[in-house]
Amino acid sequence: MHEYSERNFTSGTAGLVAIDKVGNEVLFLDPVTYCITKTIAGFEPKVHELLISEDHTKAFVPIYGNGIHGDNPDPGHLIAVIDLTHKEHIANFDVSPYEAPHGMRWGSLGQLYCICENSGVVLAMNPQTGGIDHVLEVGSDKGHRIEILPDGSKLYAETEEDAFLAIIDLQSRKRIKKLSLPSELDGLGMSPDGETVLAVDGKKPILFVIDTETDTLTTTVSLKHHQKAAQIVRYSPNGKFIVVTSHEEPLGTILNADLSDQKSIQLGKGPMDMAFHPDGNTVLVANQGDGTISVVDLREAKALKTVHAGAGIESLSFY
Repeated sequence: MHEYSERNFTSGTAGLVAIDKVGNEVLFLDPVTYCITKTIAGFEPKVHELLISEDHTKAFVPIYGNGIHGDNPDPGHLIAVIDLTHKEHIANFDVSPYEAPHGMRWGSLGQLYCICENSGVVLAMNPQTGGIDHVLEVGSDKGHRIEILPDGSKLYAETEEDAFLAIIDLQSRKRIKKLSLPSELDGLGMSPDGETVLAVDGKKPILFVIDTETDTLTTTVSLKHHQKAAQIVRYSPNGKFIVVTSHEEPLGTILNADLSDQKSIQLGKGPMDMAFHPDGNTVLVANQGDGTISVVDLREAKALKTVHAGAGIESLSFY
């Protein structure tokens, strides 16, 4: 396949934005000092994920609801639109009647794809108007995260407790495969070239490695430094590093591209998602459990410093 697009692997030098899920705020940080420069509040409960537009002028932030995965009795139905240039909340997209919007990715034609967990669907949306163009059935109301091939041909949705990947052909808009996996899932990441999807075992510290040409499970990788299951897995934009975090342990693992080498990193409490610095060698990891960010050297697998920011950031991104 060997196709690459940076649309779903954002970095940049203009700014740094973070989603403080615990505080229900959007934070802007200086991209050099990591000090908070502006806070936006007033959202319905609660901001969760983050997607940056390809031109780096907007951020899209789903309002998931007041609960957590598996226990979200008052699901949200909005996606907040943030102007990154003026650092303002400028609009809300209403996805009703669909509920609990969460993971988002860009399609190859500029579509905004968002999985709505409680409704068991992925929405293909117009990012300018918020209009829903198509509704894609996942086959599970436990889908939390999605990935899309760089050529825009297929979408992958993990279904957590239902333990399968829903694979959707985006041309026909039909689910073409239900790839059953050995355990519950708790995370999903795709390589920048689109050749590999990594799914996180939700019960044990294991990664499932999926070949996207055949859509088959090719192997598993044990996370040797972890005692508990991990949650987030992300490739760096240059494809050289893979970072895995576990919300249950104050640590992460950095792997090389072929998954043959693992190095552990000490993080804060409840580490979650991450932002890759444009220097290609630094990653910022959000520690949701203690209101900090770990600044990590990827080559050395070493936390350089800890920055206090917000009440509990889940997602963040340079732009």
